[in-house]
Amino acid sequence: MLTSDNTNLLEWKAFLKKNSALPFTDLLTGFKKIYGSALPIIWAPEQYPIQSNLHEEIKKSGNTSYPAFYSWSIDKKEGFWKAMIDSLSIKFEQPYSSVLEKSDDPDQVHWLKNARFNIVESCFQAASEQAAIFYQAEQSSEIHTISYGALKQKVIQYASGLSKNGFAAHDRIILYLPFSIDAIAFYLACIYMGAEPVLVSDSFSAQELTKRIAIIKAKAVLTTDQYWYADKKIAVLPKVLEANPCRIILYSEEQSDASTIRANKADLLLSDLLDVYGTSYPPYYHTTADTISILFSSGTTKEPKALPWKAATPIKCAVDGKLLQDIHAGDVVTWTSGMGWMMAPWLIFAALLNKASIAVYGGAYSKKEFLDFTVQTHVTVLGTIPSVVKSWRAQAFQPVANWKVRIFSSTGEPSDAEDYFYLMYLNNFNAPIIEYCGGTEIGGGYISNVVELPIALSSFNTPAPGSTFILLDENKHVVEQAGAGEVFLIPPAIGLSQEILNKSHAEEYYANLPVLPAYPLLRRHGDGFHKTTIEGTAYYRSMGRTDDSMNLGGIKVSAVEIETVVNTHPDIIESAAVALQSTGGGPERLVVFVHTTHETDNVQLQKELQKIIQAELNPLFKIYDLVFKENFPRTASNKLMRKELRKELAGHF
Repeated sequence: MLTSDNTNLLEWKAFLKKNSALPFTDLLTGFKKIYGSALPIIWAPEQYPIQSNLHEEIKKSGNTSYPAFYSWSIDKKEGFWKAMIDSLSIKFEQPYSSVLEKSDDPDQVHWLKNARFNIVESCFQAASEQAAIFYQAEQSSEIHTISYGALKQKVIQYASGLSKNGFAAHDRIILYLPFSIDAIAFYLACIYMGAEPVLVSDSFSAQELTKRIAIIKAKAVLTTDQYWYADKKIAVLPKVLEANPCRIILYSEEQSDASTIRANKADLLLSDLLDVYGTSYPPYYHTTADTISILFSSGTTKEPKALPWKAATPIKCAVDGKLLQDIHAGDVVTWTSGMGWMMAPWLIFAALLNKASIAVYGGAYSKKEFLDFTVQTHVTVLGTIPSVVKSWRAQAFQPVANWKVRIFSSTGEPSDAEDYFYLMYLNNFNAPIIEYCGGTEIGGGYISNVVELPIALSSFNTPAPGSTFILLDENKHVVEQAGAGEVFLIPPAIGLSQEILNKSHAEEYYANLPVLPAYPLLRRHGDGFHKTTIEGTAYYRSMGRTDDSMNLGGIKVSAVEIETVVNTHPDIIESAAVALQSTGGGPERLVVFVHTTHETDNVQLQKELQKIIQAELNPLFKIYDLVFKENFPRTASNKLMRKELRKELAGHF
């Protein structure tokens, strides 16, 4: 890719000013003609309509530029994180004695030593009458609103009800239901009373739910009977009944008696937990070593990783939201996320700790009704994933009238530059796109865009403040100005995991790493990026995963998980799952190599395998192509070399 400079951006601005009424295809043609193969830098800091939080924090820190501020956040981590905690007015029952206590072992680093606090208390510092959550369900035109004061009361009432019904601190309760006001209130209530809410996407099969119940020894599962999604009724309760947890807590508008769920006297309706008299239930105070929530992330094996979020992880969410997505008090923030994905708790903490409102749409984000909802609720910060934007473009939606969106953000999977040009077109090119990449094990992002630097389509322009990384090429040399490489994080940072509940954390992230004298401590992550430096700013473009995991529909899954279910088909001897991006970038596509017992019809076999994956794993995992192959590449120790299979496909995408 050729470099770009301000000349292209100035030419594009002039073209847009003169031709803003042109249809999308003509604008795209003009854009391509101006930029050619150069990096599409489409946004300059002076275009941002308000003073950003980041601009204010740069001034407060005594720095004069973003690069200087970022360097300060790394060189003076204690000072940076103290300033951020102070800016959020985090409430402590007992203050910390030190921000960071370092250790040679990254899993023994201690943040906020001696602090005792419950992060939920800090979520209710906005005015009690301010809207905390807007919610609209698919198939309904009614928008429900709950204020900060009412949400706080509901959280305390649920916490009291949980306690009165036999739940205690450190009990683990799975939330297996869609995003809603009550799901958010219940999640916060668990943390408030010391329990550990566990998030599992309700799109996962009963088998996958059963697996997760066993891994974390769940005391109960909160679920719903059914809900509307993409004009279809999605039945959730039957999968929970098949998984057969110890207790079921049912959120239902149809059932009025818990005894109708199944023959288990311990089951409850969610409405039974709402203790209307529990208005003064005390919070449980955590140390930063305490788990407040558990999320699952797939590694490179067939068993998902159970990753605990600690008491300080929400601070990472909120600081990212403040500095990267530029969330201000009074903003309305939404994300096209389900309750089982890490962006759900991220959104809860990033919005509430910054005194903003959350907008939740309970349905398919691909529908025009979702965009209408964001207009009606005056959404100012809209987070999404590339697959959703691609669906909007496929439906040829036109620019959205009366949109208040000031900033877009994107995560979950690599984006396509043309699709994201279309996203900016939907808002008349009035809002930048903050690409944001991280993970459940990070509590947020490690690389992003900031509005204080120029922004290029489908690219990142900075590591997240307070964290850093290097890129290593195939020869294990550091990529300096330009080139492709694999990401290795440099600990410590608030939010970085220090424990996996069901496997070795050290083995997962720190074993068998390159030895570099200049970087004695590295952490494996698995993302690949291509770096370009223009006029002092580094731009990074995602190259997808470098390990044997993949992002499908915004959900991380391991190749082994897919291969395990594919191999249950009677015609399959062996399989190998890989994911690749198209040459133009964008979301990863799943390709399955198969060695079969006999010649078989490709189309029919793909349909049958898709059905198995849908039933056993997740209907969001779509097979893009099926490739027949008898001999799979292997190492001398017989390990499958999926990297070689990806190379075979590279020229066909």
